[in-house]
Amino acid sequence: MIHTEYRHGGDVFGAARSMRCNPREIYDFSANINPLGTSPMALAAIADNLDLIRHYPDPRCAELRAALAGYLNVAPEKMVLGNGAAELIYLLARVMNFRRAVVTAPTFVEYGAAITNAGGALFEVPLLEEEGFTLPVPRIKKALCGADVVYICNPNNPTGGAVKRPIIQSVIEYARSHDAAVVVDEAFVDFLHHQEQYTVLPLLGDYPNLIVLYSLTKFFGIPGLRLGVLMADDQIIKSIEAAKDPWNVNSLAQIAGTAALADDEYMAQTRELIWRERDFLHRAVSLIPGLKTFAGEANYLLVKIQDSVISSTQLAAQTARHGVLVRDCASFSGLGNKYIRVAVKTRAENAILLNVLREIMKGAANG
Repeated sequence: MIHTEYRHGGDVFGAARSMRCNPREIYDFSANINPLGTSPMALAAIADNLDLIRHYPDPRCAELRAALAGYLNVAPEKMVLGNGAAELIYLLARVMNFRRAVVTAPTFVEYGAAITNAGGALFEVPLLEEEGFTLPVPRIKKALCGADVVYICNPNNPTGGAVKRPIIQSVIEYARSHDAAVVVDEAFVDFLHHQEQYTVLPLLGDYPNLIVLYSLTKFFGIPGLRLGVLMADDQIIKSIEAAKDPWNVNSLAQIAGTAALADDEYMAQTRELIWRERDFLHRAVSLIPGLKTFAGEANYLLVKIQDSVISSTQLAAQTARHGVLVRDCASFSGLGNKYIRVAVKTRAENAILLNVLREIMKGAANG
């Protein structure tokens, strides 16, 4: 049997096999997906168009591309659509032949994996807890000397910190003067208050060294369909289009994405729920003895285990025995075994998480 290392949250099927239960019985706080589930308009569109799976998908993704152009205010010819943003991250590293990449630590692990898989070298700039895990712009600029790309996750996964556009623009300008590219991953940007102050998409036409990643997976609740977008200068787009599978985005993903982008009521309800429940969860987890929560701007929170009697791996294993999955952050470079990440969900689900965490931390403290 072949086993591949899986370093992410959201493995409800593996957890269900381990616990011998139905995946629907699991409370999954390990993946940062919209707690409202999939957009109702997307589900209806899928149901109405199931017969189209007898045809090959539209290789141009014309309808979805047009919908994204209107939603993101980006010209459709500046986009490449992918089977999730992860496919595009790996394609980008291979096509651009990046030799030395700068990443923050911690951040999304697939940037580094894509670079090393493509034969490049990685230089990590640590995000420091004593600085609130904020983006260390001077250290990033210093690290860019001799590098050809820097990756910035905004908001960052797993810390949840977000950086406004002018700060990232200063990095883009500096990188351009050093012949380096800047990849900004905005997978969680839709969850932000005043996201227009954070997104760098308005800068695309001014900076040929800027590459932006966007995901429909998290906000629109379709991780099982996989749908991501890469936006960049025309030459980069042409190179990636030439290297990708011609049918990499399946028909149902295209249909669901197009419909979801028109679901204004769902979007408004999502933001209202996330902003309210994130504040609630932040306060409530912080009141549990032995846990410290960091303020986040997205739909998840980073939690530090201050009590030395239990590790993140042990805590995640114990919550799983209660049917609750949390993200063990030990696989994130720079964090070690004292951090977990939890998604923001509905009040009822959040209450279940809180009860489980209280019980486990009380037991750990009592030995």
